[in-house]
Amino acid sequence: MDASHIYKEIMELLEEPAPPPSKRLKRLEPSIRIKAILSDDYSKDIPLVPAYSCQLESKQQLQIVIKELSQKLPHFQHLKRVNDRNVLLCPTSEIEDTLEQHLERLAFSEEVLQALLRQIQVVEVPSIGPRLRTQYEKMLKYWPCKFHPDHYYESLQNGSNFSATQRTFHNQMAQLLEKLSTEINSKQPVGICVDPRGPSIVAIAGSQMDSKNHEHCPMSLVDFVARSQKGGALTTTEQFVEEPGEKLSGIPKNYYEYLKGSDAFVHLLCGAEVSRQSSDPIAGTDNLSKYGPYLCTGYDVYLLQEPCLMCSMALVHSRAKRIFFLQTSDNGALLTRFQLHTVKELNHHYEVFQFTREQDIS
Repeated sequence: MDASHIYKEIMELLEEPAPPPSKRLKRLEPSIRIKAILSDDYSKDIPLVPAYSCQLESKQQLQIVIKELSQKLPHFQHLKRVNDRNVLLCPTSEIEDTLEQHLERLAFSEEVLQALLRQIQVVEVPSIGPRLRTQYEKMLKYWPCKFHPDHYYESLQNGSNFSATQRTFHNQMAQLLEKLSTEINSKQPVGICVDPRGPSIVAIAGSQMDSKNHEHCPMSLVDFVARSQKGGALTTTEQFVEEPGEKLSGIPKNYYEYLKGSDAFVHLLCGAEVSRQSSDPIAGTDNLSKYGPYLCTGYDVYLLQEPCLMCSMALVHSRAKRIFFLQTSDNGALLTRFQLHTVKELNHHYEVFQFTREQDIS
């Protein structure tokens, strides 16, 4: 067979279309989402109250009617008093006898009184103002209302508060929690404290099977953070990283060695800012930047499990900035049983986020 014939066969093979790939579903790893746990005030339906309204004969009456109405019946500051020609007067619960007698006692002018007593009806209106746009849109079905959106809380509700880079880091922390639990800590709870300015891992702690009743994972984590600030009160068998400057003194050796030996996590920064010698503030946007580390001030805490009430209060007292958790707990105090971080009477409030998974199939 000559060379030209071989060349021709090769070219014919190259021109043949490749067989179609077999069609099969590609299963991806479940994607991790981050959901803000907000107070019920931001999600619940606004309660309704019955109120009297009237219908003016013409819109030309609005100016004089609203002027007297705002002085003598200053109700419903969160609502617009006028809906077309309908005017909102007062809650029905305020009237002890009749509406007409009530308005007469308030000494409305005769012209306004007659206008307010025309086509009276009882309507249901929202009792308080909306916190989020979703509530606002529901309220519009009943009566026009005033709404000044809080853009930060709107971003918390719709999940746009984190940048792509921040979201990637949070997802890495969620994955790291699971890996440390299963591969290092016998599937027991694990927690990670992070200085978000780096971001840099400050401390890592895990629950032990033989731990004392009060030595839950978050309690140990707070104590390990204190170790990075030359403190700490718990007695532990953990061996910690020893390095000049004590930046890594809140990280046990076994966790640190796992990080440095893992291709997936070796790039993560580790180490805490050492306590400052001077208490004088420096330029910064928050207390952590201004004054340096103090307990968990300004730090993010990542937990495998939702903390109980004792641990949630410990995180309040330690002044954590944000709490992220992956799994709910039967005695959880941030979502399951109640939402400690939404109690207004507390002198410190942290934000709470839950990692959730959604299985993607394409």
